[in-house]
Amino acid sequence: MLIKRLTYEACNIIFGKSIGQASRTLSNASYLHNPGSESLSYATIGQAVEASAQRYPGRVAVRSVYEDRTLTYEQLLVEADALGCALRSRGLEKGDRVGIWSHNNAAWIVALVAAARVGLISVALNPVYEKPELTYCIKKTELKAIIIGDTLKKANYYKTIEQLIPEVHRQEAGFINSTTFPSLKTIITCDKNALPGTFTYDSLAANRHDASRYGAQVDPDDGAIIHFTSGTTGDPKAALDSHFGVVNNSYFMGKRQNLHEGHEITCVQSPLFHALGSVITVASALRHGTSLVLAAPTYNFEANMKALLSEKCTVLNGTPTMFVDLVSLARKMGVSTNLRVALTGGAPCSPQLIRDIKQHLNARTVSSLYGMTETTAAVFQSLPDDITDLVAGTVGYIQDHVETKVVDEQGKVVPFGNSGELMVRGYNTMMGYWGEPEKTRQALGEDGWLHTGDKFTLSEDGYGRIVGRLKDIIVRGGENIAPKEIEDLLNTHPYIVESQVVGVSDERLGEELCAVLRLRDGSSITSEEVTRYCSGKLAKFKIPRMLKVTEEFPKTASGKIQKYKLRDMIESGAL
Repeated sequence: MLIKRLTYEACNIIFGKSIGQASRTLSNASYLHNPGSESLSYATIGQAVEASAQRYPGRVAVRSVYEDRTLTYEQLLVEADALGCALRSRGLEKGDRVGIWSHNNAAWIVALVAAARVGLISVALNPVYEKPELTYCIKKTELKAIIIGDTLKKANYYKTIEQLIPEVHRQEAGFINSTTFPSLKTIITCDKNALPGTFTYDSLAANRHDASRYGAQVDPDDGAIIHFTSGTTGDPKAALDSHFGVVNNSYFMGKRQNLHEGHEITCVQSPLFHALGSVITVASALRHGTSLVLAAPTYNFEANMKALLSEKCTVLNGTPTMFVDLVSLARKMGVSTNLRVALTGGAPCSPQLIRDIKQHLNARTVSSLYGMTETTAAVFQSLPDDITDLVAGTVGYIQDHVETKVVDEQGKVVPFGNSGELMVRGYNTMMGYWGEPEKTRQALGEDGWLHTGDKFTLSEDGYGRIVGRLKDIIVRGGENIAPKEIEDLLNTHPYIVESQVVGVSDERLGEELCAVLRLRDGSSITSEEVTRYCSGKLAKFKIPRMLKVTEEFPKTASGKIQKYKLRDMIESGAL
């Protein structure tokens, strides 16, 4: 550590920077390294939550408004240990995967902590997955247990389980025997009454248990949580992040929001299955003793506004789309919130929206964040005192203990200010894609540099700017969507010869899905027919809302379809 410390101090002398600020090479190469404002913590998520519970035992950890349920930090730890021990006692071993397939509720957060406390790996599943998507995810990660949400008007998780495992009715809870899902043995429902073949969450989390004997088996370098990330080719990849990555990334993200300075109250409007919800919002809050408020089971900006006001929330994270909705509602209602900091992520935020958040939501600070599932969460994040133009014009300042560089197509580092692919290296890079060593090697080189697939520029002052995406991922309202998955389905329609799905500009969502189709001679198809064809096969947010028909796609000389030209043609009205 002495050698490293001397190196940091030498950088400060050369560049006139303080410890924790970004250092760079002596050349003009686009390389940044933030040595960190303080040391990394070698700890597990379970240890971090326990430390918060010891510091703030009576402080509210989770307040679910719509469930009328409140857990203090002490109660959260007790309930998580009970659930975790119950899972281990029913045959789950260290490293086994537990799926969490539910809307936002208190049990989701408890389950995340429970798995971490006893050495299990949480698998965050999108609650709007249809049967094919859920089937793929269960098989991919070989889930041994799954926790499903309670039944809502628009969500019946158990009904889907029945359709996937018809024999569930005849089987004993904890002893599921499915030929389709041979690994899956335990199903836990958040419904109050036990359903055939399931345990209730309440029955497993009710009794006090000591999780220390399981916790002693957990190492900070162990895997902690899997998020599914949309790939541009093939099925979604299951990115595994470590305890070490989550504990430290959540700590430094929280510091950038000044969560360490006092008791803050965070309104959770992001879905918990997404890294913006599970890591950026929840893990950061639990790391710093912040209270989490769940306003509604699914995204509802009116409920979020009500919770912001009634619960006196001081922190709010979300996509730009979510803030557009809240600003519009605040204008309509003529109300002002008590926000200290608002953080936007998932898509670029315009200068006007930042000004609107400050004016209409009364937020003292608005900040931005850039990260990926593969980087645990944050790579860049605004500093607390950044001015509006800096927040809007960049994705923030390089995070503590992280290295970045920008390279050209040959892998050579470009000069500062030149664009290329952003590469990231540090404690926060993923452990790998579950069960896919080759794809892991493609993303993470032997030298530890992660390919982001995002086109960036870096500046000498430590800030990053996103120029575009080298990959075809569409970001709709903060959701990353892979076009190929949709195109593969559309191409099975008897009238469709070929399809391309692109993202076109949308004032509220950032991007909207547009399907551009080549049809068989004499055929025609409507947007409503496309929606019906995709329904039940794709999650609703993946179904294209716009439809265009063409006789030919623009192509390169080598025959590759140019999606950016399609996008330009649509937005200019040429198509």
